[in-house]
Amino acid sequence: MHGSHEKIGYSRAEFRAIFQVYAKCVYTNLFKDFSFTEINGQYFISFREEAGKKPLITIEKQKLGPDRSLFIATSPGPRNNLLTVARSEKISAFVDQLNKAILSITETKNGKSGKLSSKP
Repeated sequence: MHGSHEKIGYSRAEFRAIFQVYAKCVYTNLFKDFSFTEINGQYFISFREEAGKKPLITIEKQKLGPDRSLFIATSPGPRNNLLTVARSEKISAFVDQLNKAILSITETKNGKSGKLSSKP
C-alpha cells in the first residue's frame, strides 16, 4: 500500500542508537514506556515515565534530501510549548545531545539545579 507521502523510517543503526538511550533510562527508572508511531509517513519515537502519560521525549526524523536527514528531539515545556532538546543530521551527535538533555531532565526531577528552567 503506497500513500502520497514518502515514508521516513529509521535505519537499524539509527533505531538501535536511539533505543539504547531509552534502555539505559529504563534501567535508571526514568522511562517505563516506549512508543513508535507513524503519522502521514513520519515516524515518531516517544519515551514516557508511565504508559498513557504525555511523552517526556519525542523523536522525529525529517528528510532533508536524498542522502540527508535531520533528527529532532522535543520535550514538553512551559505553557504546553515543545522545547527542542536535541537536533542533528548525524545520529552520533544527536544521541550525545539527547543524553545531555535526559541528564538535565533527571536532575530537574531529582531537585538538582539543571539547565532546564523550572519557572512557571
